[in-house]
Amino acid sequence: MSHESYLMFKVNHSCYGIPAIAVQELFFLPEVSAIAETPSTILGVINLRGKFLPVMDLYHRLEQARPPFQLTDSMIVLDWQTQRIGIIVNQVDSIQAIAPDQIAANVCGQSKESLPDRLVTGIANVEEGIVTLLNPELLVQHAFIETVFNPNSDFNNGSVNDVLKHPSDSGLYEHFDSQERQILQERTEALRCLIDDEDSSWLLPLAVVGLGGEYFGFGLETVHEFTEIHKITPIPCCPPHIIGNINLRGEIITLININNVVDLPMNGVRLHQQAVVVRLDQRVAGIAVDDIFDVTYIHPSQMTTPPIALHSAKDDYLQGVAPYRDRMMSIINLSKLLNSEALVVNEEV
Repeated sequence: MSHESYLMFKVNHSCYGIPAIAVQELFFLPEVSAIAETPSTILGVINLRGKFLPVMDLYHRLEQARPPFQLTDSMIVLDWQTQRIGIIVNQVDSIQAIAPDQIAANVCGQSKESLPDRLVTGIANVEEGIVTLLNPELLVQHAFIETVFNPNSDFNNGSVNDVLKHPSDSGLYEHFDSQERQILQERTEALRCLIDDEDSSWLLPLAVVGLGGEYFGFGLETVHEFTEIHKITPIPCCPPHIIGNINLRGEIITLININNVVDLPMNGVRLHQQAVVVRLDQRVAGIAVDDIFDVTYIHPSQMTTPPIALHSAKDDYLQGVAPYRDRMMSIINLSKLLNSEALVVNEEV
């Protein structure tokens, strides 16, 4: 029985899935430039490496109230038959394979014959609960029917710029403070940079987190998802770096503190702290962090080795350093760190 892979994400605390084959890329929320005289289902466009990307209001399309945007929101870029759109979601969870017998196609009296013409193609029962599956073709087609531009237009040409509004005029970001707006602008600037096809394959995707007032980059190939810490169950007789267990949608995850390993004070876990859930081989662990700032891409040429004079304990797990905002970011080899003798993650403790 063939399985199809779906990207799972949340909108207003409800779980949705979309075929992974239609997902081109994803990144944290940037600024969206509004377009004059467009339907309410289109929020605007962003400049994605020199081409405009229409951004659909998925909440409106799903007939739901749209909450205020947050820095932790993500944008998913869908690609269907050379046409692309962006949709903004609360949280991207994971990619899961779903078997046909897990999907109920006949929902609310719909016939199978009518499903290709409907946005919702069915519902699936997975470990995390009920997932609503969406039709990417209809999302993309609907966006291009409603927008007024040629999808191959250059974002910088006059005809496009004539009808764009500044992001501050759209009212989408009025609740953001100056620091949050700066983060949005940095994300937007990074997305507009043109990259040669040959160079793009060498880009390193990183999750940027905050620990002890410093920036750290974790490779996305190991990062599974981000989550908030709500309740910690202590584990008796464990070393200090084992904080305890957390329940992530029914899966018990061991939460660890890596501060000591990266040469930072072993501070206590504060309320509402966040965690980066990482998967390494068959093991899963949560790394407690102070903040989750961004997902960014860097070219290897931007990464340098730290000066010998600044040698510290974290150098054993350091791939290099790279500029991020106004400081340097330490890029950590999570695979090496989690397998180190100084930090043993054992889910059976």
